[in-house]
Amino acid sequence: MKQLFKHTPPVQQLLLLVIVTFSCWFVISFAGTIVAMLFWGHEAITNTSELLNNIAFLKYFQVVQSIGLFIIPPILFEFLTCGNIALNHFRKIRISYTLLALAILAVIAAQPFISLLGVFNNGIEFPDFFVHIEEWMRDKEADAQRATEVFLSASDWPHTLLNAIIIAVIPAIGEELMFRGSLQRVFQTIFNNKHLAVIITAVLFSAIHVQFFGFLPRFVLGVIFGYLMVYGKNIWLPIIAHFTNNFMAFIIYQSYTNDNITKSNPLDAGHEYPDIIWVIFNLLGTIAILYLCHWIVEKKHTSNSSANLF
Repeated sequence: MKQLFKHTPPVQQLLLLVIVTFSCWFVISFAGTIVAMLFWGHEAITNTSELLNNIAFLKYFQVVQSIGLFIIPPILFEFLTCGNIALNHFRKIRISYTLLALAILAVIAAQPFISLLGVFNNGIEFPDFFVHIEEWMRDKEADAQRATEVFLSASDWPHTLLNAIIIAVIPAIGEELMFRGSLQRVFQTIFNNKHLAVIITAVLFSAIHVQFFGFLPRFVLGVIFGYLMVYGKNIWLPIIAHFTNNFMAFIIYQSYTNDNITKSNPLDAGHEYPDIIWVIFNLLGTIAILYLCHWIVEKKHTSNSSANLF
């Protein structure tokens, strides 16, 4: 079975990834449900009204879903196509503290532009004949926010730490393994175009969250993560960037709930555009940081190639 699908055409590898993903999701979700019944009982799992109020179960199943959808499938896909689980495709160069710092700075610098897109995206209004679709989308958005608030709520430090892992650590690792580690690589092979691969992967990354009025900000984040993978050639760069984005949101929300430092719920979509000069300045800074990552990696590659000549 070793390297069974190594020479499979890229389109078929994409199909393989889809099959592996849904298979893992089904098996792990089923196993997770069985385990949940042992802890909470059959009645607690099948009673929908009781289930939605069971915060411990919701957090547990969120972790199970993340493992089944985003963590196990790319690792298994790597084994099927490369014959190992060393994730060699995910780390083509050694990581450095400089690149990690740049990945963090890229996300921080992009925040004003992301905020601008968030205000614009949330303000989109559909034509009258699409009013029911818009209402459905806004209801889904509200449901997603309520679910997020559930995962962010905590009464003590152990639960706060657990929430940080669920909100920031697991999604950063799992989603980046799947989207930048596997999907983007396959798309790049299919189209032979790294930029198109980054864009398509970012579209899917944003769409899978099923939040239309947050689509554009997530798309831009996906593009940043994608170019960190392309230029940095190491999956840890988008993972750290993704973690930074989620953890910043987590910290801001904790400040809001604990100390009421902010005047409004930070999860609510804003209605005021940030200063455009500040947005442009930070956007250019983000682009410069991504280019700097590319320059550092290429310089390191050139130095290693030159050293191998002697």
